[in-house]
Amino acid sequence: MGGLRKFMPVTFATYAIGMMSLSGVPLFFSGFWSKDEILHAAHGWTTSHWPFYLGLAGAFLTAFYMTRQVAYVFFGNCRLALGKTTGSEPHTVEHAGLPDREHPHLELSAEPHESPATMTIPLVILAIFAIVLGFIGTPAWPWFQDFLIGHSPTPEFARLFESEVVRLILLSSAVVFLGIGLGWWFYGRTPAASAAEVDVLERIRPDIFGLLRHKYYVDEIYEHSVVWLNAWWAKTCDWLDYWVWNGAVQLISYLVLGLSWVSRVFDEYVVNLGFDKGCGGISGGGGLMSRFQDGRVQNYLRVIGIALTVLVLFLIWGCSK
Repeated sequence: MGGLRKFMPVTFATYAIGMMSLSGVPLFFSGFWSKDEILHAAHGWTTSHWPFYLGLAGAFLTAFYMTRQVAYVFFGNCRLALGKTTGSEPHTVEHAGLPDREHPHLELSAEPHESPATMTIPLVILAIFAIVLGFIGTPAWPWFQDFLIGHSPTPEFARLFESEVVRLILLSSAVVFLGIGLGWWFYGRTPAASAAEVDVLERIRPDIFGLLRHKYYVDEIYEHSVVWLNAWWAKTCDWLDYWVWNGAVQLISYLVLGLSWVSRVFDEYVVNLGFDKGCGGISGGGGLMSRFQDGRVQNYLRVIGIALTVLVLFLIWGCSK
């Protein structure tokens, strides 16, 4: 980016108002009054003044990084890469916003331009609110706060001149201007010439800047602790599932299949075979015995005659002895 205020004047103006409101530029921006209200509440907390000091540090850092952002994006020369390159380095726009005859826009890979009305009109409305809405939340006329707690809003301009309020206004204003001043000193006086240029703070303290750039190495610590442990545990669960639980299930299934095979063999070749042969013998014996009990008198007489003959022969044979 860089130099976009020449291409996008409405966006720049509304963004600058939002930046000053967020930074807490005194008196004319809603962010100043809301920030001072927080600092006033923190200063009045008798338990500890640490929240108040942390709030001042946050106000300073907000003003500093918002100034840095505006300087990077909207000031200096546009650092968009051109379509053509010389060697390994892309061309940059050295004089953004010049007439087309001096700086043809066709050379740009992407021409920066103002947003359509569907974006700029809401930005303008928000910028107006960033100024106007602050006046209904000042200590002199806390209309919105009174509305929330159910009180009738009445202006009290004398509260603006109370010693504690004046001291807080002066202190917070000094902190804000210090943050904006340092931000402009580092980044606004000499804007970055290219996107690859090293940050000013990185040149001064590369160790601290590297620590902040890597977000206190929280991601790396998280990657090598929580993520690593989670991945290891997932692999362990996968191994247990495949080799232990799945192995146990497979073993039980094969055991059940083996028992069923043994049961089938025993049923077919022991139980069924023995039962079938036994039943066949009984059936044959019954068929044989049924021949003696067929209900024919002639057969009965024949048997009796044969038996009588055998008996007589036996007696004769026995008496002759």
